[in-house]
Formats: sequence, structure tokens, C-alpha cells
Amino acid sequence: MKSTLVEFLRFKNLQIGVLREGDDYLCTADSLPVREVPMNMNQRPFNNWMKALRYEDSEPKRREALVTLSAKATELLNCGTLEEGTLGKILESQDGALQQLDFVANAAELSAIPFEAALSASGDPLFLGGNGVVMTRRVRGAFTEEQPSWPTRPRVLFAWSSAGGDVPKDEHREALLDALGPWLPPRAKEREKVYVEIGDARLSDIEAAAGSPGAGFTHVHLLAHGAPVTGDNDDRFGIALNGVIEGQDTVAPEMLAQALRGVRSSSVVVTLAACDLGNQTDTITPEKSVAHELHISGIPVVVASQLPLTVEGSNILVRCFYRDLLGGADVRKALHRVRTELYETPRAGHDWVSLVGYVRLNEGYVDSLKDIGLRARLASLDNLRKKVDVLEQEGAARDRMQRIRILLEREIGDLENMLIGIRDDGHRNEALGLLGSAEKRLAELCFRHFDDDEGRRASRAALEKSRDWYARAFRKNPSHHWSGVQYLALDGALRGTFDPGDWRTCYYAAQVDRARESEFWALGSLAELALLGRIIGANSDETAEAYLAEMKDRVAALPMPPDYDPFGSTSAQLRRYVDWWKPERGFFPGAPALAADAERLADFLQASDDSGGN
Repeated sequence: MKSTLVEFLRFKNLQIGVLREGDDYLCTADSLPVREVPMNMNQRPFNNWMKALRYEDSEPKRREALVTLSAKATELLNCGTLEEGTLGKILESQDGALQQLDFVANAAELSAIPFEAALSASGDPLFLGGNGVVMTRRVRGAFTEEQPSWPTRPRVLFAWSSAGGDVPKDEHREALLDALGPWLPPRAKEREKVYVEIGDARLSDIEAAAGSPGAGFTHVHLLAHGAPVTGDNDDRFGIALNGVIEGQDTVAPEMLAQALRGVRSSSVVVTLAACDLGNQTDTITPEKSVAHELHISGIPVVVASQLPLTVEGSNILVRCFYRDLLGGADVRKALHRVRTELYETPRAGHDWVSLVGYVRLNEGYVDSLKDIGLRARLASLDNLRKKVDVLEQEGAARDRMQRIRILLEREIGDLENMLIGIRDDGHRNEALGLLGSAEKRLAELCFRHFDDDEGRRASRAALEKSRDWYARAFRKNPSHHWSGVQYLALDGALRGTFDPGDWRTCYYAAQVDRARESEFWALGSLAELALLGRIIGANSDETAEAYLAEMKDRVAALPMPPDYDPFGSTSAQLRRYVDWWKPERGFFPGAPALAADAERLADFLQASDDSGGN
């Protein structure tokens, strides 16, 4: 993603200020020469235009104010033209991907301007220009030195309060749980490992949850109403929470930042679904908005609204943003999608302008995102497998398995989208293997719990896709015997044969890996290859039982047990020949029967109760 830095500068006290037409600022944009920018409006008319955007004035006044502020922001950014040496030209010259406009404005009065309303040379909103432009904000200031690492497994704190009036808590809960679906534990009583909710929240409740030992919240979502902060010469907005005894407690920005100090070491995102929590129009008070205060306190990403937020807009924010973010998307892409959805939803008014995202990412974020995204997908697939195991033990109804099926299909879609953006071979190969694994799990779920014509067709189709993904992974990296074994097993099950050359390549790759003293997974591959060799009349150097016995010896010699149970995983794979890939179901057509040998090998391993699958 191309990132273009745009920064406005002026001298003297930056904490307070007013807009005065004709005052000069310095603006830097990418590598362009520094330019002088005269302010094009005064504070009082600016305040009136912003007031008209509060959904309180008539529709004509609201539209007029939006048109005026869009024009002012466009002129200041110099983005409404394609002339050489302008921001508009820089953005227009980049094609093929979403771009980031990294906007920095330390002067208080500039932070109040809704630059998100700026237009491109075509007259459309700037964020829709080209392949998309996502505007993010930040300030230069006293950030904490250490930022939390981007998480693989999420844990979300959802706090809501209806002290200032009704809030769409049910819709937000549903959206968060839907986005968290792949990570939610199979038993409801364990849900707090991933999701914690505080209803009718008081400030002390939020502070206690954030500061509890081992809280480890990675994302915090607050749903409430914004309310004016009471105090002399303070026109800022705070958040309306439940009072200590009763009624409404308006919490000032710095108080909320202090209450959330316990999550600074773990939280990467705070979302504020409340009116005005990004409002910076009080430019003469040194303290700033809730979003600003949380961001400079050390939260890398803070999403808020700088104006009143519609109910529809708040629902879109939580639904789209968390769905994409927890699906492994770049946080900037998630922000852009939310703004686009808001723009395309008439009931959300001009919430697309109101949305602000303060973003300060760790160096190397984009590079690490691939690792993080793939680890997250692996973790979620493992969790879904455990859910299926628990639901099977409980004799769950078909509708509950249908929900797992939908989540698996969604995971596959996320992985396919992720694969499009991966260029390096290592990450690409890992993604191909995960896609093969996900499709195989989907096929097995359909086989076990959707035993009708549609389910059988879906299971077969998923198996074919799984084979093709594994084949692509093996072709990209023939030394990766695990992908090769999966491909050969599925090709044999579906067609009754496979390429003998691929069998030999996979066998030699596993033998090379076996040469490492601490390696044990290669022995599982060799055992299954010995089993599959019967299909093409190929003999392994040793029997499958000998390979598995060596695997047991090597695992027993390890100083610490491995993270994943190799015996349970290998046994589960072998039992698919016994329970699933039977000739009477159309598998291994014309091939020698393998079920009896596979069952004997699986029994030999004496799989633990925690057996899983690939």
C-alpha cells in the first residue's frame, strides 16, 4: 500500500488556536516542495457549518454546509486538481491498489477540520478516487515507546451504556460475535476467553476489566452516547456512562484514557460508537477529544466519529470493521470499506464524513501482517475443529453444524482473498496448505452432518478443491512432503490412482527431513506413503509400522512435548480411510482396499482423546 504523508505546520502554541482567514501554514506532501497554505475560512462560519452537520438543521442547510466544507478541505489539501506538483496528481499517479493518506496536523484548529470530506479532481469524494484512498490521522507527540504487537488471537471487550438514551447493543453484540465466530470456544461458559461484555457500564467497571490480571484485551469497543463535558470554558465532548449510583456520568476524555490504561500493553484497536468522540471543534481547550486522548496515550488505532453518528452508521461501523479486521485485513483497508459502506447507505446520512481513524502502525506492519494473518487463520481453523468435536459429543442439531459450515466457508473466502495479495513463496505456500486443510475440514463436516444429496455433492466438491490446493502447494515446493502426502491421498481417494513420480518425490523429501534427529512429522508422512504405495505397486524402504514406531521413539525423546499431538493428528488422517473414504462411497475406485491396514496403523498409535486432524 502506497502511503503519502501530508503534514500541516505552524509555529508557537499548537495546543490551542483559532481559524483565521489568511493565516499562513506550511504544508508538506510526499516529496513535493514545502508550500505556503493560507487559511481559507474563519472560526465562526466554520463552527456554523459544523453545527449544520449535526442533523439538527434542515436538509438544505446540511447539504450546503457539506458542500462548503468539502470545497474548503479540498483547497487546503490541493487534491482537487491533476496539475503537476499537487497532491491530486500524486494520488492519481498511483494505480493498482488502495492508497493511504497519512495526515498529520498538530495545530488544534486544523485537527477540527473534516478533511475526510475532501474531493478528488473528478468531483467525487477523495476516498473513492482511483483504486481508493484511505485517510488516517495522527499527531506528532508523546506516544508511548512500546506499542503492542498485532495479535494472532483476539480478545474483545465490549462495554455499552444507555445512560444517555437507548443504544443498539443487541446489533453490536451480534456483529462482534459474528466476527469472532471462528475464535469463540465451543462451550458458552468459556466465551470470556475471547469476548467480555459489560452492560450499563460505569467508568469503574471498564477500569476494573481493563486492569484485571491477564486481561489481555486486544480490541475494545465502546457503545454509548457522546455528551458535553461540564466545566468552565470546556466545550468538548465526553462519553455518557452509567453513574456511580444512578443516572448519567459524563466522562471526560482524559478520564476514559486513564481508565483504559490497563489495556495499553495489549490493545491495538479501540472503536468508539458514540457521537462526537472524535470531535475537535473546541480548539481553545488544550485537552482534546476522546479519540485524540486515547491515541496519544498509546492505542495504535482509534476509530471514532467527529460528529453525531446515526444508529445505522454505528451498526455499519461495528459490522464491517470488525468483520474485515478479524478476518485478517489490513486495518486501513477495513477503515476504507467502512467509509465506502457508509457512503453507499442513504440512512447513514453523512456519517462517511464523520468517521475518523487515528492510525499509528508499527514499523514493518505490512510485512508482519502476512505472518499474523496466516497464524490467525490456523488458530481459527483449529478452534473450529474443536467446536465440531464438542458439538458431536453433545449430539448437536443440524442447525448448529450449519453455523460451523458457514464459518468454515467464510474462513476459506478470507484465505482466498489473502492469497491474492501474497507474493513471496514462503507465505504463499503456507496459504495454499491452509486452503487445502480448510476445504478438507469442510468436506468432512458435510460428510458427517449433511448426509443428503446436496451435502454429498458439497463434500465431494470441497475434497476436489482441497486436493487442488495441496497439489499447488506441493508443486511450488516439492520438498514440503506434508502437502504432497495430502495431495496424493486425496487424488487416490478421488481417482483411484496418482502420479508415481509425485509419490517418489514426496517419499524422498520425507526421507531427507527424517535425517534431522528431532524431526518426527516426516515419519508420519512416510507411514502414509507406505500405505499409499500399494496403489501403484511402490515399496517403501521400511514398513509403515516401523516408521510409526520411530515417530513414537523420537517424540518420547523430546525435552518438551510438541505443540500439536502428532499421534492424534496422524491417527485421525488414517481413520479417514476407514470411516470416510470407503469404496462403497465411490472412493479409491479400482484401487486396492486400504481400510484394514489404515485401521491397524491408527490403532497402533493409540491416539489420545485430544486427537485432531490436518
